[in-house]
Amino acid sequence: MKRAFILPILLLFFVRFGFCQKRPNAEGFEIIPVAKVWSGHSVGFDLLTTDKFQYVGYYDEGQNMVIAQRPLGSRQWKKTVLPTKVGWDSHNYIEMAVDRDGYLHVSGNMHAVPLIYFRSEQPENIDQFIKLPMTGKREERVTYPIFLKNKSGDLYFQYRDGGSGNGTTLYNRYDPASKTWQPLFDTPFFDGEEEASAYMSLPTLGPDDYFYIVWMWRQTPTANTCHNISLVRSRDLLSWETVQGQPIELPIQWRNRSPIVVPIGPWNGLTNMAYNVGWDQDKKPCIVYHQYDPQGISQIFVARWEKDGEQAGNWHTQQISHWPDFTWALDERGSIKKSIHISNAKPTADGRLAVSYDHEKFGKGTWLLNHETLQTEKEVKEDTQPVGARLPQIVLNKDMEARTKTDNTGQYIMRWQTLPVNQDRPRPDPVPAPTDLVIYEIEKK
Repeated sequence: MKRAFILPILLLFFVRFGFCQKRPNAEGFEIIPVAKVWSGHSVGFDLLTTDKFQYVGYYDEGQNMVIAQRPLGSRQWKKTVLPTKVGWDSHNYIEMAVDRDGYLHVSGNMHAVPLIYFRSEQPENIDQFIKLPMTGKREERVTYPIFLKNKSGDLYFQYRDGGSGNGTTLYNRYDPASKTWQPLFDTPFFDGEEEASAYMSLPTLGPDDYFYIVWMWRQTPTANTCHNISLVRSRDLLSWETVQGQPIELPIQWRNRSPIVVPIGPWNGLTNMAYNVGWDQDKKPCIVYHQYDPQGISQIFVARWEKDGEQAGNWHTQQISHWPDFTWALDERGSIKKSIHISNAKPTADGRLAVSYDHEKFGKGTWLLNHETLQTEKEVKEDTQPVGARLPQIVLNKDMEARTKTDNTGQYIMRWQTLPVNQDRPRPDPVPAPTDLVIYEIEKK
């Protein structure tokens, strides 16, 4: 595989991307109102903080994309309306990034449509934006925009070209000197070979100094056609291999079975909405994921790579939940309700592994797993949010849910009310009234 150019700085870890007039409440938060926002369906907003400014991307009551900016230390927002309006599609979230020179990059409101991308005309100034292409290639059916940075501040862009069940995943790199984007590779990263599309994690640096990407393939827009949870790793984010050390040429193709962790067929409950990668005390990768049990009940499983010495190695899988009933309805298209949330596996001080969950029927809890067998030794139920995540209580409007977004520093949390997802379909009139978008600054201890 040829590379578009050499990037030794990719050895650095990819990351996703103050002092206000005091208005604290009893929970230790400062409250910063932003705007009235669209609440007709759930769609993602973005919150980004630099050392001087804070930026918010949201849809206003007229469904226009709006970028807001305030200096840290001020409660006053400057706002600019961008020339794009969201419909009813919950895929059409907003994504923002600031490059090393202070220019704001914005993408979003896309589900298999031509690329929507804006860059501010001036650094640290949102008065004017330019709508631009990136590379001009493979930008006709774009979904899932993600900006990434390495620790040197270099900016990258990941997206899917194509549709669910027939798409490719691509990476671009931004050149601040020329203010242009270039392909990171001369091929896609994932290629579904017109049979599937990949739903992937971000590159994640493990304790063994490998970057890991976990993904599954999906054959159609129906969520329950996800299959074959898979993993690759890399030292430099340019050359990739299986966990066994077998080199993988790009693009990673649907028919290549060597990266498969657990061969799970379609219609078995594997979903891109519930999977995570973590590591145990011995730096072995552990993938937590949702799957139906033989009775068709939603359960959570963990798969861990196990290899001692010169042994060939294998993936050890173990069911860790034992819910008596409830099946997450995944035989649907469009944006669907996220009924189960799961964390990655994390080592505990007493030598076990902890996996947390939030279930729409069985509530919140944490499983404590035996390190050797991965079997669940104890389940700890949680009746409240953990300390540090308790936002002030709000009274939800009829049929609405609360959405939150934590910024890149972990110091600010944004919240608003909205009706839930509706499989990307319009709701009948009347549309609900706009709701308040509010930022909570966590009081530093």
